[in-house]
Amino acid sequence: MKKLFAVIACIFVLSAVMAQSVEPVRKVWNDGTTDYIPLGTEFQLRAENLDPETGDIIYTYNSGEATVYQNPVPLTEEGPIVISWATKDLWGNITNAKTYSAIVDGTAPEVKFLVNGPSYMDSDGIFYVRETTGIQLFGEDELSGTEHIFVNLGEGDLTDVKGDTFVYLVDREDGEIAVECVAVDYVGNASDKFESYIYLDNTAPTVYIDIDKTPVEISGVQYVSPTTKFTLSARDELAGVEGIYLSLDGQDFAKYDASQPLMVAEPGEHVIRAYAKDNLGNVSSVAEMSFSTRLTLPPANLYLNVGNQSGTTTQSATTNVEK
Repeated sequence: MKKLFAVIACIFVLSAVMAQSVEPVRKVWNDGTTDYIPLGTEFQLRAENLDPETGDIIYTYNSGEATVYQNPVPLTEEGPIVISWATKDLWGNITNAKTYSAIVDGTAPEVKFLVNGPSYMDSDGIFYVRETTGIQLFGEDELSGTEHIFVNLGEGDLTDVKGDTFVYLVDREDGEIAVECVAVDYVGNASDKFESYIYLDNTAPTVYIDIDKTPVEISGVQYVSPTTKFTLSARDELAGVEGIYLSLDGQDFAKYDASQPLMVAEPGEHVIRAYAKDNLGNVSSVAEMSFSTRLTLPPANLYLNVGNQSGTTTQSATTNVEK
């Protein structure tokens, strides 16, 4: 399932499925200075007690030709509109002139996001975060603006998080989390439902130190051959290993080229310490191996066994022995 959904634009993939639990309300909305009208709205013109035998209502739409009003007129184009109207009597006199301006909005917000904290996208487009990573979802709308952001991060129903700052995936198990999001603007235009997956990874890699020759333990000391090859490796199930860091004999940790075996040929006592870090910054515990490449053997002495009638006498040879 992990590789089933590649994440476009770092987190979300657009789906043509409308959110079933979101029922946007189409309405006229004023931001304090300007009316915003849903696309497809019809405008009506009415004059109380106007006798059609004595006059008509006429109007112009966006500086078009004057037209006698008869039926509701649908607003089928997005953008600013100016409607002017008046009454006109039988002799052509124009009275009661009025003008109305507004903006027709037929475009839903575009869902976007910000990430604050560790995140990583792998070569397959899979997006990883930690529980300390904040995710802020918002709707970008160039006309009336975004009124609602409905979000579900794998916990049930879509919830309006408009006005919230960052959402954190705390108290969750590592692995796949389904994401749904719908944005609604102030006139009721709703985006298609965005559906995708993110992967929570709070688990550090595991690091291993392996050798190609079996060590020998003598009196509690582990001895290895000076020609022994050490292999450092690490495994991470989610975000993947960023690197292995090595310290030899107390030196500062430095990134290790895991493609090359390590050899410690200098005779003496040695300590290898290593840890691994994944692509989200999760750091493993330090693996450690102590060993010696100097195996000191006791000297061998020459003894002479001299036989006679009473038995055999053993005597150490002390002269004529070259050292």
